[in-house]
Amino acid sequence: MVGLKKISSTLLLAFLSWVILGLLFPNSAFAFKTYKRIVSLAPSVTESLYFLGSIDSVVGVTDYDTFPPDVSNKPSVGGNVDPSLEKIINLKPDLVIGEKIFHHDLLNRLQAFNIDTLELTLHHRLSHVKEAFFKIAEKVNRIERAKKVWQDIDSGLGQRRSQLAARINKPTSMLVIVWHDPLIVAGGWSYIGDIMNAIGIKNAADSKKFSFPVISREELLLWNPDVILLVQTKKGMSINAEEFMKVTGNLPLKAKIVSFESEVLLHPGPRVLESADVLIKAIDMASKEANK
Repeated sequence: MVGLKKISSTLLLAFLSWVILGLLFPNSAFAFKTYKRIVSLAPSVTESLYFLGSIDSVVGVTDYDTFPPDVSNKPSVGGNVDPSLEKIINLKPDLVIGEKIFHHDLLNRLQAFNIDTLELTLHHRLSHVKEAFFKIAEKVNRIERAKKVWQDIDSGLGQRRSQLAARINKPTSMLVIVWHDPLIVAGGWSYIGDIMNAIGIKNAADSKKFSFPVISREELLLWNPDVILLVQTKKGMSINAEEFMKVTGNLPLKAKIVSFESEVLLHPGPRVLESADVLIKAIDMASKEANK
């Protein structure tokens, strides 16, 4: 009985010490805080908060947020690149999450209003997407949830690789084009390229060690991929086969060209498996076209 009391006293003392350290050092690893009013300055951030189970705490998003479906009911603070400081402040957030390359100055200004912020680096590779996802999870105290989400992603990518290999006799090369004039593609230093490699699709632009490089007509012809996917979006940049053909002219390409709504590819967040399914859908559509 005395032993139990001693253990209970020790646990209570440890808990109180944790609380006191959090109060004394609010910006340290000992601190913990529950955020109730979060403003997201990028669709990938909003989607991360959704997967972490914190979407109900989001009170502001951007004009380009499309997921989850009911996100349109939330107030917008403007575009990804130029969100409105006034609109953000009017929402009375206790946390604003943005990206360094676009929002560094804005986030600094918000701190002057005693608003907590989280600044993320732009997501180039799939490993960067994961890193940013876990930074958000740590900030909103959802690390265990994040671990489960990413375990499912790793497992799902492996399953899709096996399934695709069982259906396709030879490796398929694909070029993902996000804009037509100039020609901008998913390069070898991109999360899209990493997803392609993970599921067994050869990225035709793998030699371009950039995220979204501009390529020439000559490079397109040299690579001559099996499949060309033209990314269409609900909001923002979107291309179709007619626009693409105006730029490429009469290049003797063997590729089957497919185009459909694939906006998820432009949101470097935890919807990795949906992105993988989009790439697989492109191969399936090209295969059906070839067998006509």
